[in-house]
Amino acid sequence: MGDQVRSVARAATRRRRLFDTLDEGVIITELDGTVLDWNAAALRLLALAPDQLGSRADRDPGWHLTWDDGTSANGEGDPLHAALQRALERGSVTVGVRASAGATRWIAISSHVVRDDEDAARETIVSTMTDVTAQRAAEQQNVRYREIIDTLDASHRILEESPIGMCSVDVDGNVLRSNMAFLALAGAETTSILAIVPSEDRDTLRNEFDRVLDGRTPSVRIETRVRRPTNAETWCEITAVAMRQGTPDAAILLLINDVTERRHREVRLRQLAERDPLTGLHNRRSFVGTLRERLAALDRPVRRGAGKWTLLLFDLDGFKDVNDTCGHARGDAVLVAVAAAIRDRTRVDDTVGRLGGDEFAVLFRSIAESDAVDIGEQIIERITQAARSVPGAPPVSASVGIVRLRPGFRADDMLDAADRAMYRAKRAGKARVVEAAI
Repeated sequence: MGDQVRSVARAATRRRRLFDTLDEGVIITELDGTVLDWNAAALRLLALAPDQLGSRADRDPGWHLTWDDGTSANGEGDPLHAALQRALERGSVTVGVRASAGATRWIAISSHVVRDDEDAARETIVSTMTDVTAQRAAEQQNVRYREIIDTLDASHRILEESPIGMCSVDVDGNVLRSNMAFLALAGAETTSILAIVPSEDRDTLRNEFDRVLDGRTPSVRIETRVRRPTNAETWCEITAVAMRQGTPDAAILLLINDVTERRHREVRLRQLAERDPLTGLHNRRSFVGTLRERLAALDRPVRRGAGKWTLLLFDLDGFKDVNDTCGHARGDAVLVAVAAAIRDRTRVDDTVGRLGGDEFAVLFRSIAESDAVDIGEQIIERITQAARSVPGAPPVSASVGIVRLRPGFRADDMLDAADRAMYRAKRAGKARVVEAAI
């Protein structure tokens, strides 16, 4: 029991360290607004100490929160609670935070409800925070640029001096004028904005240009990839605004911002939310989500030769002896080796997950009825070999439960059936495959 407690404590410590390395702030609250947890980035962005998160009374009198339209939120009870609640209602909200001494920092807050994996009836709110001060300043600068272009006809000077990629195009996307920042991004040979975006996005751009020039919308914003002169691709946010709406020489101003780093941050956050930090496999939440998608797809028409989906549930045999005799560091090494062995036998479109502890799962498409048993036995053999590769580790094998996905069943039904089959494999002598009958 002491080893288990220490193992849980170590895992919690690893999660906390990972939590606190995020650049994005995170606050976890109850549905009633009670603060449960937070990371260091959240405190830094909000300019608050831990004991000030849940109590307005303990905050500096000079601490102030402003809504995106410039109005104060300090008169709405607890302004922080009001901001988190508004973010939950709208999906996201931008607020300004100013401590007693210092400039206002603008923060984008996104909130969503999360159901506890262990207790399905319990729900919490996860709010993530990102500093968008620079982005807001850039957007305000863009507005100023557009006003100058439209009212003073100073487009040439602004285009040349702007650090943002800017160009004017006609309704067909042909580049009429551009600045140095655009040339650095797209190359001097670029004559059409449509030539440097993916083919699947070109019709979308054309339609949006029509909407802007017809006056159906004052501006549009699109995220797409832009091919650079080196043939590398950069994620960009393109804002389109009509310059001479409705005239024979109507043109559109494009402001092009490189958002590659933000996209990378979003990918890293998704990976943290969906991946097991030790093995890199899908975590339980992500794996079960994929399982639900596969079950939902069973009700749709199936293409000939598409095959059927099968769930394999693995539980390691003898893994407790590794932790007891070699310690948890060696146990982690075995888990990493086992994960690599399973990945080595599975295909790119298979889903491999670590559901917790020494329990793994694979979701794959099978053509023949014998595929699942054959693959299960091959993975058992590879797991056994992988465990031997860890110096000093006792022998480890795996017991496998198999269930073929059936329409009309829930993800929990499939996991329970595979779990029962897996325990029958253990009772039958371990290191074998047993298929569930449902």
